[in-house]
Amino acid sequence: MAQAKTVLITGATRGIGKGIAIGFADAGWIVYGTGRASTTLSDANTLSWATDRKIILKQADVTDQAAMAAIMQEIKETHGRLDCLINNAGIAANTPASSLDANETSRIIDTNFRAVFTCCQSYYKMQRKSGGCIINVASVLGLVGTSLASVYSGTKGAVISLTKALAIEWANSGFRVNAICPGFIDTDMTDMIKKRESLMQKMLEFIPLKRLGTPADIAAPAIMLASDGASYITGQTLVVDGGLTAQ
Repeated sequence: MAQAKTVLITGATRGIGKGIAIGFADAGWIVYGTGRASTTLSDANTLSWATDRKIILKQADVTDQAAMAAIMQEIKETHGRLDCLINNAGIAANTPASSLDANETSRIIDTNFRAVFTCCQSYYKMQRKSGGCIINVASVLGLVGTSLASVYSGTKGAVISLTKALAIEWANSGFRVNAICPGFIDTDMTDMIKKRESLMQKMLEFIPLKRLGTPADIAAPAIMLASDGASYITGQTLVVDGGLTAQ
């Protein structure tokens, strides 16, 4: 019987990351996830979704390269290798560009872009002899512009470009690197939109499928990109947005 594959998902305690973790676990993978909030990870009542599926959650800030590298090494020592890294952790801001201060700007860039790069870098260094699979979660806002998301959009666009560059640079080492661009997904990050009925209705008018996506809608293509069936797919950006950017 073939050994189950392993995956590490950053930002796995809520939203899209949680949905991806559940999807991989249900598909038979050994799933590790990281989260930054110790309160979330210490509350057993809120973690039944993970413990029931034997998902292993670790507290770590993705901007701490040493901590993330240590988690990757632990997985490799325990299971022989880390088959897939999914860089999902990210933060957003609802601040006008003219009002963004240096601290908020740095926080968004450090989490959404620099940490993605350093996690990719640590993973590559650990497995440069055996190859691997990287999936970076970007956003449709890395492809199109919108108000109140200037730096966020910039970081997601940078993740898309980084994905393409690493796919080329690391191809000869047996690595595949792809990105997923979610549209508007029904998570706590879209609460500010859902609470405003008129804004929500206006948004749905622009989405051809007339609904928000779900975390499961992102998990399915992530599982596909991590599978052996996607062995000839690298450097690609898969948009999952209900047709929003097809118009």
